[in-house]
Amino acid sequence: MKQNKVDITEICALHQSGDLDQAKQGYLTILQNDPSSIEALHWLGILYIQQDNFSDAVECLEKARKHDPKNLMIALHLANAFKFLGVFDKAIRLLQTTIANNPEYIAAYNNLGTVYYAKGAFDDAITYYQKAIHKQPNYIDAYYNLGLALLKKDLLSDAIHTYQELLQKSPEHFAARFHLACALMQKNATEAAITEFKTIEAAQPYHFETQSNLATCYLKQGNFNQAKSHYQNALALKPEDTQILFNLGYIQMQQGYLDSAIQYYQRAVAIDPDLFAAHNNLGVAFLARQHPAFAIEHFKKALSLQPQNESVAYTVHALSKNKPLLAAPTNYIQSLFDAYADHYESHLINALDYQLPKLFEKALHPFLQGKTWDILDIGCGTGLCGEPFAHHAKTMTGIDLSSNMLEIAAQKNIYHTLTQTDIMPFLKGQAAQYDLVLAGDVLVYIGELDTIFQLISQSLRPAGLFIFNTEITDAPTFKMNQSGRFSHQKIYLDELAEKYQFSILAYQKIVTRMQNNEPVHGHLYILKRAL
Repeated sequence: MKQNKVDITEICALHQSGDLDQAKQGYLTILQNDPSSIEALHWLGILYIQQDNFSDAVECLEKARKHDPKNLMIALHLANAFKFLGVFDKAIRLLQTTIANNPEYIAAYNNLGTVYYAKGAFDDAITYYQKAIHKQPNYIDAYYNLGLALLKKDLLSDAIHTYQELLQKSPEHFAARFHLACALMQKNATEAAITEFKTIEAAQPYHFETQSNLATCYLKQGNFNQAKSHYQNALALKPEDTQILFNLGYIQMQQGYLDSAIQYYQRAVAIDPDLFAAHNNLGVAFLARQHPAFAIEHFKKALSLQPQNESVAYTVHALSKNKPLLAAPTNYIQSLFDAYADHYESHLINALDYQLPKLFEKALHPFLQGKTWDILDIGCGTGLCGEPFAHHAKTMTGIDLSSNMLEIAAQKNIYHTLTQTDIMPFLKGQAAQYDLVLAGDVLVYIGELDTIFQLISQSLRPAGLFIFNTEITDAPTFKMNQSGRFSHQKIYLDELAEKYQFSILAYQKIVTRMQNNEPVHGHLYILKRAL
């Protein structure tokens, strides 16, 4: 027996050092000589769990428990093996029996919580984690597990409080701080999330998810430069991550650095040739760089990936006929603003000094005269331009391509109706429905404006107003800029106003925002529909 004890001590040392194969052979040798060796059966069961061999683990641990039914650690490990096998009911019964016989055995409460968690019974998991904490207020594992279960129930505030309590007791708990930061980010407490992620970064600067999430937080704040820096850090850790490459391309495109954007998108599609969004954005970027042959190559690839996509099909058809692109592809606009939605307002207001809502409000003020109007906000986005006119609205209708932007607009409770739709099809059914049409930063995504002027004219009642902005160009009519947006000639706009029975009620040159520290100059028009 003494020799046997020495042997198992040495074998356990091998096991704990990570030499599982040698340890396994040692346990089996002991069991050949003594099939009832509780220690060998117990440790071999643990080893089998480590090797994901749960059936053999159950067999060993059941034998060990048969020889020593009161051994609480054997019961815990057997319950774990049942859990990993998916035999949840057996694990639950075993742990409940253990608790009933040993009500102060706190680890059993935590382990029972993990079984319920694995089963998807998160309410029961929360109950048992809380019981474990109640009995042992410094039980770190139970706090951590409770936080995970609360997150599964989408109880973000409770999860945040739980992780904060844990970190007061164990400030170096990396996983808890990471989950806390993620929960804060999900709750849109972006600044607090950044603080937690920065704490993690200081200790673990090469943690990919921390760098990626920091970038996402800064992106939500509209801080493109900081977002870009952390995405680049993440990319250094995972150079083949196509989502990071795409995000960097998106930021560079938003900042007007088309060549750099193209390079990031090209790297992404070289890794994954089936990235529709990257091919689509490459098409737009090459068009803006005046390289139609490259553009059509990527639009065709995008169409092959989404053959039913009417917007891409139209773009391919137009470019194949050597026709100029008359508007940014609607699916490009939709994907752009779906991705942009959660940081749209902060980026425009804080980073780009966006002035358009104030300019619209000031320009229209003399003509509102205390009236309440039926207002249509086309390309309403998050409601920035519509918000100043909510108190003038008898009804306010908003339309936009981006469902994510509309979700944010809905939270402002200023629109009576919000519809996800393209502008042209919507306007065709709106004859003489509105007193005022707002188009803030909308026509910049459309080159040829003839059809939209006609439809807006038809949608307005006599003497109705149409306020819009565009960017300025010296081209004869319009041109696509490197930003992927269109600029328009004043003479062209004046001719369209006259053609569709508008008088020019007000006009001014404006600066709508900043782009790369340079002012973006534009036209601001208020047109009045003829009586």
